[in-house]
Amino acid sequence: MKSTTWAIAGMILACILWGSSHAIAKAALDTVPPFLLGALRISITIPVLTLIFFLTKRQPVAQSDRWPMARLSMIGVVASFVFGYSGISLTLSSDAALLIIGEVIFTAILAYFLLHERIERNRLIGIIVGAVGAVVLIGGTAGANTEAAPNRLLGNLLFLACLACESFYTVRGGVFLKRNDSISMMLIVNGTSMIVWIPIIIWYVVNGQFPVFDNITLLSTIYLALVPSVLCYFLWFNAVQHVGATVSAVALLFQPMVGALLGISLMGDPVTLPFIIGGLLIICALVITSLPKKQAVVVVVPEV
Repeated sequence: MKSTTWAIAGMILACILWGSSHAIAKAALDTVPPFLLGALRISITIPVLTLIFFLTKRQPVAQSDRWPMARLSMIGVVASFVFGYSGISLTLSSDAALLIIGEVIFTAILAYFLLHERIERNRLIGIIVGAVGAVVLIGGTAGANTEAAPNRLLGNLLFLACLACESFYTVRGGVFLKRNDSISMMLIVNGTSMIVWIPIIIWYVVNGQFPVFDNITLLSTIYLALVPSVLCYFLWFNAVQHVGATVSAVALLFQPMVGALLGISLMGDPVTLPFIIGGLLIICALVITSLPKKQAVVVVVPEV
């Protein structure tokens, strides 16, 4: 019982920390361009994962899985970070936090078409309600731009593209995760993406466009590299093994709520009628999809 309690607490903490990452990314993007932020985040994450890999003596990824994982990296890491940070730079962090429903929707649909997994009735209802909520939220952003969100409509669409990439990574990566260690897999996937990130860093340095970091930007970048990419995944994978997919779906509720509240309270995001209606529908959709079902699908939370 005690281990289950700690697992649930760890899962909720992971979702709270993931939820906070949108506001923190928004703060970092005030100084760091989206492509460079993704490059710096992974550059910090990889040495930490490497250290954990050797200290804990993890089993290497199976030889036959390394090249497929490397290909998956281009979608699950590079494309998702490019779309995600580009989107957040144009929209509100609270919008991005609520649009997490997109990953639930995309994951269920991709699992149906790629893995032939059945979509249970409650999940189908949740997908429909969540899709309506996302349409209301995104539709209400047209023309509702602010200084902090110069193009909310485009930003939200880009962030949805990020979630689609994350969902593809979740569905395809789940096959590899069944037969490989999670840290070893993360190291391969993130490490391969440096083929793209290193030239980006070099370009900013050579062209004299590498930004000057203040304390907030530096701490935000380090936080994004270590907390969502390393700590949260430790908490999440450990918890899922103890409590299963149903409880993990309930824990997902904390991510959009925390993200939206931080966006409103700390970032000054405006609260409009489409935001309220869309947000409530999205929360309802997450509640519906968290109801017990015969065949549960584990949804990995996006780390953007």
